[in-house]
Amino acid sequence: MIRFYNLLFESTEESVLDYLSRLIKNGPYAGNVFLAGGAVRDEILGVPVKDIDIVVTMPDGGIEFAEWITKEVGAYRKESNPVTFPKFGTAKFNLRGVIHKGVDLSNVDIEAVMTRGEKYERGSRKPEVVYADLHADAERRDLTVNALFKDLTTGEILDPTGKGRQDIKDGIIRTPLDPDSTFADDPLRMLRAIRFAVKYDWKMPKELVVALTRNAASLKNISAERIQDELNKILMTNHPDKGLRLLSATGLNQYVIPELDATKGVGQNAYHKDDVFDHTLEVLKNTPKNLTARLVAVFHDLGKVETKTTEPDGKIHFYEHELVGAELAKKVMNRLRYSNDEIASVSKIVGLHMKLKHAGEDGSKASDKSLRKFMAAIGDDLEPAMLIMQADNISHSDKASQPDQIPALYKRMKELNTGHPADAKPKLPINGNDIMKALDIKPGPMVKALLKTVENAWFEDPTIDAKTALNLAVRSYKRLEKSRADKTPAASVDPKTLSPTILNQRIRNPKTKQDILVRTALKYPDNHPAKMAALKLTKR
Repeated sequence: MIRFYNLLFESTEESVLDYLSRLIKNGPYAGNVFLAGGAVRDEILGVPVKDIDIVVTMPDGGIEFAEWITKEVGAYRKESNPVTFPKFGTAKFNLRGVIHKGVDLSNVDIEAVMTRGEKYERGSRKPEVVYADLHADAERRDLTVNALFKDLTTGEILDPTGKGRQDIKDGIIRTPLDPDSTFADDPLRMLRAIRFAVKYDWKMPKELVVALTRNAASLKNISAERIQDELNKILMTNHPDKGLRLLSATGLNQYVIPELDATKGVGQNAYHKDDVFDHTLEVLKNTPKNLTARLVAVFHDLGKVETKTTEPDGKIHFYEHELVGAELAKKVMNRLRYSNDEIASVSKIVGLHMKLKHAGEDGSKASDKSLRKFMAAIGDDLEPAMLIMQADNISHSDKASQPDQIPALYKRMKELNTGHPADAKPKLPINGNDIMKALDIKPGPMVKALLKTVENAWFEDPTIDAKTALNLAVRSYKRLEKSRADKTPAASVDPKTLSPTILNQRIRNPKTKQDILVRTALKYPDNHPAKMAALKLTKR
């Protein structure tokens, strides 16, 4: 029934295969061209075909077939279609300009390669790729479920290993050969094995798990870019939490995100039901399919390892763990070669994911001002931020879970502006030049501090006009100057009298050895070393 439905609503890729099959049957490559790997697996599962990989059972067959087919249909372009890789016997091509049954086939990329084996020279560990039969090609593949072929001449599905069809039916992940041999050929296959296990929720035999553990260290020889790609695919499955748990259990995570393993056994406070590791995986499980949000889920509490403190009465705190976590996210993502934009988005959300915790179950404790400030800070990343913050909330202990908070806050945020991130950015009625002219002062930190004061007022009331804003800047200037002249004793410093420049400076927390904001340190008890350090700074 599933297959019948797919035939009624063929994808473009399926139209390509139908078209290729018609040409192959009546051409010189009849009986030698096979659809390979994932596309055949997906057809058996009733899933629409996405990627078209073809093998040709002839020496140099991939390149020669690609040249023949593109010339046959008028899509051949010298040096661009097909694009050939003679060293590997591979060609990439498309059917540009071909219309089949009313479907434009132009934008589907097809990869063709000869069936391959490996040949080792005496004394060398680097194999040469050589032509081989279909059975040898199947044995070189990563998993039995991906070692299947469909004859594009007859439509027959072939299973050279004799295991692929049954493993799909039974839901089992296995390698065509001994796993040590398969993983030695390409250690990235270990991550692929985990990805397919969690993608389809299939079982892994004990011997495969043992082999993953035994070969884990070889993953260090794989490029960061390839590891990142597999990690992303694992995170975008229906069971990303199971994927990371398998990575950790097999030791593979020591070469992916070892910082996550360090969270195991890190106990938490009464607001949580799990240690940091299990809580992280629970949050990941509860995060919808959005790559940015799921990456944030992985990183959001990594900072708790470094910031955990326990008071004499047993109360546990993680002061500023979100800021430490943001820096760890940058470190890990740089190591895995994520783009600057991805790193900026993820680290920003990690650093802000605690900002609305105070809002209460229904979000009513958050002022419009605080929501405007949050929206301005989060910018274009509001949606993934909301997804992860909701997932975090519902992953706490029953008494601390707040399932209604984020939906309520998100609704209010949309009501506060038109819904476009740019509308949340402050639009001040005056600028630095206006302040310098009114106060006859030069450019410097004072002007920046006064603009910050006006910005803070804008968050309170976006309708503030230029006259009100300028009066506020003048009053703030006089107050700051008086405060400096009086040299208020540090012990009685009121944060309201300090400029944003001072409040936003960072000092070292002697307890955690992490940098924190002065404004945060001033909230600590009087005898806390971080507060004493902050008070000392205000004397300057």
